[in-house]
Amino acid sequence: HLRDEHGQDHRVLADMGCRNTVFNAKAQSAAKDLDTLVAAGVGFLRLELVDEPAEEVGKLIRLYHGALHGSVKSQELWAYLEALPDTNGRAQGVDRGSLDDASWRERRPEQLRRAASAVPFS
Repeated sequence: HLRDEHGQDHRVLADMGCRNTVFNAKAQSAAKDLDTLVAAGVGFLRLELVDEPAEEVGKLIRLYHGALHGSVKSQELWAYLEALPDTNGRAQGVDRGSLDDASWRERRPEQLRRAASAVPFS
């Protein structure tokens, strides 16, 4: 981890090609936008877990699954993500990342293009 001047711990990982990637300390999530994404036809999500404790992964997946299917409120998932500790035991928080650009949320779900995976193969 690299600790910045604000006390945030940024994970550094090397891949098989010896390239280093520095991950933002805060998780980035579409949790607050799941209803809109599902209404627009998004049927699959990818969870990229970088620095979450192994014992929290099952609960994290269940919360996302519940949020996608309406049994968990997105606010509950977001609160869990905000408090989720990294492998150092410190909560780093969560934000929307590139989804913070609200321009796409200004459209109604039917105005968004359907995801490629939702378009039938012809």
